[in-house]
Amino acid sequence: MTKPVAVFAGYLVRYPLGGQLLSQLHYLLGLQQLGYEIVFLEHYGWPQSCFDPLATTMSDNPATGLATLRKLFEQFQLGRWCYVDAGENYHGMSRDEVLRACRESEFLLSVSSATWLEEFRECRTRIYVDGDPMFTQVRMPATPQPSCTGYASPYDFQFHFTAAERIGRPDCPIPTRGLRWRPTRTPVGLEFLQPQFTPAATRFTTVMSWSAYGTVEHAGVRYGNKDMEFAKFLDLPRRTGPVLEIALAGPDDATTQLREAGWIVTSALEATTDLDTYIRYLGNSRGEFSVAKNAYVQSRSGLMYERSANYLALGKPVVLQDTGFSEILPCGEGLFAFRTPDEAGAAIEEINRDYRRHCRAARRIAEEFFDARKILGAMLRECGLPATTSLPGRA
Repeated sequence: MTKPVAVFAGYLVRYPLGGQLLSQLHYLLGLQQLGYEIVFLEHYGWPQSCFDPLATTMSDNPATGLATLRKLFEQFQLGRWCYVDAGENYHGMSRDEVLRACRESEFLLSVSSATWLEEFRECRTRIYVDGDPMFTQVRMPATPQPSCTGYASPYDFQFHFTAAERIGRPDCPIPTRGLRWRPTRTPVGLEFLQPQFTPAATRFTTVMSWSAYGTVEHAGVRYGNKDMEFAKFLDLPRRTGPVLEIALAGPDDATTQLREAGWIVTSALEATTDLDTYIRYLGNSRGEFSVAKNAYVQSRSGLMYERSANYLALGKPVVLQDTGFSEILPCGEGLFAFRTPDEAGAAIEEINRDYRRHCRAARRIAEEFFDARKILGAMLRECGLPATTSLPGRA
């Protein structure tokens, strides 16, 4: 029986760091488990868009990312792929093969706006997934504009999903731009991420950018990044002791400020150089402690970080600033939502009182709420698409 084709528009070659690789891999593994043949497509997007983790340089040369992509697809037998470079050269598949795959596909699934190929218009069903709520919607043009090189416009898709699980509620001001945004959740390939029990580990860690990009303004309110939230919790190590570690991508003055307040600060690049390094960093932690982006907190988005879901899948308790997810997910055992320093400190103390119990609870939450097969299956059913390996009309 011929497998149905799922075209996945992603972002792997240009930024082949562990966190990015894992976030995309969860989707690919989930679709594979649902019985789809994967066709991964990526466009260079804009000049100097390829990051080399070893040289720490940006260029148009995709060699490092292509080598990483080949290894990933061979390791997991994920199917076909194509990368279109800055010279419009097609790697992995020809232009004709890409066009044919799009025409034959059941759907196109695009995670973020980073990749667009004109061949995507041949996909009968196009699904857009927003992983950066408030920023995505505010930066969309108010009137429909077509996609172009480097930008997949949500207006060119028939179905729209967002990690803002509370979108549309009275206290969630994220604009819709006239589109129906359906709540979803980050998928996790649970077979790939197995629990790692490390009772000797002492540090609650996270990987974060201090301020990845600028703020946005909506209805006269400014929405920003983690730097805007961190000031509320800067003195937390004075309560918890030296157990809070951040693998940080940020300016030197932020590192200095954090260290002076008692935080352990390491390099985000070193923690995410490749997929194995990233998983090892998370797996060797006692759990996760993290603030959230100001935009997610202030908008009461309900977003749950993909990174935090990875910690849960690894059996690591998570202490995360509340974005409204506490109304949706079970909190108080394995997963803790906090709004104040006192709540954050109390959560860490509670985890340490019965660490094994909270580790088991963390994995249970991942299994019940973040299983890639459940999340992607539900997404496809909402779009009227098959979500099982036994599909009618295939021979």
